[in-house]
Amino acid sequence: MFKSIRWKIAIDFLLLVMLAQIIGGTIAVIWISNYYRGEFSKTIDTVFNDDLKNELTEGANKLSGEQGEGGTIVITDAPADNADTIKSIMSYYPGVLGISSSRCYNILDSNGAVLFSSGNYTELELTPALVSALNGTESRETGITSSYMDYALPLMDGAQVRYVIYVNDNGEQRRGVLGALFRIIIWSALITGAAAFFLGNVLSTSVAVPLKQLTERAKSLADGDINALEESDAGDELGELTNSLVYLAHTRQESADKVESEKIKVETILQNMNDGILAFDMQGKLIHFNREAQRLINRQFMDDISFNSFFKEINADITLGDLLYIKPEQALEREIKLNDRFLRMNFAPFNSENKIGGIIVIIHDETRHQKLEASRRDFVADVSHELRTPLTIIKSYADILADSPDADKELRTRFLATISNETDRMTRIISDLLTLSKLDENQTYTKPPEEIDIRAMTEAIVERLQLTAKKKQQTLVYHPINDVPHVMGDRDGLERAVINIITNALKYTPTNGKIEVYTSKVYKDINIKVCDNGIGIPKDKLPNIFDRFFRVEKARNRGTGGTGLGLAIAKQTIETVFKGKIKITSEVNKGTEVVISIPADTFVKGE
Repeated sequence: MFKSIRWKIAIDFLLLVMLAQIIGGTIAVIWISNYYRGEFSKTIDTVFNDDLKNELTEGANKLSGEQGEGGTIVITDAPADNADTIKSIMSYYPGVLGISSSRCYNILDSNGAVLFSSGNYTELELTPALVSALNGTESRETGITSSYMDYALPLMDGAQVRYVIYVNDNGEQRRGVLGALFRIIIWSALITGAAAFFLGNVLSTSVAVPLKQLTERAKSLADGDINALEESDAGDELGELTNSLVYLAHTRQESADKVESEKIKVETILQNMNDGILAFDMQGKLIHFNREAQRLINRQFMDDISFNSFFKEINADITLGDLLYIKPEQALEREIKLNDRFLRMNFAPFNSENKIGGIIVIIHDETRHQKLEASRRDFVADVSHELRTPLTIIKSYADILADSPDADKELRTRFLATISNETDRMTRIISDLLTLSKLDENQTYTKPPEEIDIRAMTEAIVERLQLTAKKKQQTLVYHPINDVPHVMGDRDGLERAVINIITNALKYTPTNGKIEVYTSKVYKDINIKVCDNGIGIPKDKLPNIFDRFFRVEKARNRGTGGTGLGLAIAKQTIETVFKGKIKITSEVNKGTEVVISIPADTFVKGE
């Protein structure tokens, strides 16, 4: 029954009224207590002023006298018993002190014995104030937690206490007043409580019934029926609440749609990032990851990952504790090698409700960068090596000629020819390097692209190289499979690439071997294919065949006059200038096949 808002309002109204009465009664009790204590302190301060204290001290220390000769009074040095003198002085102040059945004043000697008491006490309790006075210190007690009030004034003779004036109020009058006040408060609380409960019940009924109806409709609204409520024309608070709920329903629906849309956006972005994302809570549990992270760390199942164990497993040298005290804008970085991949990981905390909510880990795949850096170092070493060899030969032969001025003509001619050949070799290397540099920077030649007839160009190249083939007793044949369209681009670059591939086939095909060249249009691509039955390339060497200065056999290219850059230039030309591809398949002692594919984007319009 009491779960109903009707009864809750009635009971709350009753409790509110009773609380108000309790607070009011408590304030009244405190005020009355403070009033009595304040009145006591004020009375003490008024009566026991400096004049009265001096008068009482003089009376307490009055010297005794004796009858001398001739009827004169002789004063002795011994103080007299002056309790009656003090009593006589204090007899003027009972009315001012408010002496009554609950309040009295007393005169005590230095040992605490009662010499006089307006309340007819023969013995008094040693209160803290009285003990302080017997020790020579004026003191009083008016604390709110004490059941009595008292004041003790020591009357001193130098450093010695002669008498103590002690005023004591046992609090009976105050307790009587407070008792009567409590009875009034209790009866008042009972009467006003009953009235408050009745009125609260009446008032709550007028609110509970329409509120219950509104609650039932709001439940339907929460279940997704945004038409369960209609806007109200009532101008009261319930009407405003109804309109607010209608507005809230529509706003909530819009917000839910926006949140869902943003969630899908964020999820899509995270799942399609090129970097891996791992997110952990502060207990080290994995709470989010994307596909790229799963691919980079090569884990099929992610549910068993925890922060400390996982990064210890991959030797990342980091724990959750290392990240607890760094700022959100700071980050820690680790580089590791995992499954032949070079990974750079950035660790940073993220905030949730103004405190660290977890750790996010961004995983960057540095494998390509590391390979490029290694390739750059190898390239520099290879260039240095390739240039050093002819330079060494040139210097050696030049030194011999310089040291042999009388050498015969045949020797000088042979040495100079060697120097010339090595110089030409250096020139070819430098020329090829400059060509590669232009291709690396996507530079094109200054002349505009020209129309290229693939079939006519290939046929001319084959015809030009027939003499070379005949010298080695090789067969070089061209097979145009079908008509191919003309393309736009760098004619010299494409011609150089095709010549290089056919020349390589001639070089590495033995005597009586056969080299076949094909041109065709397959779907939307133009293909130029060169096949030979030469010595072939080992399978493990094929992935590096386009690397600069790469040689299947260290001395093979040098013996045939090559620079080791021809295939690299061919690949860069096809990919950079023509947006095409070049592919090599080979088998040792069976031959090699090279296919150049040029996409339709380069076709001449109308072809």
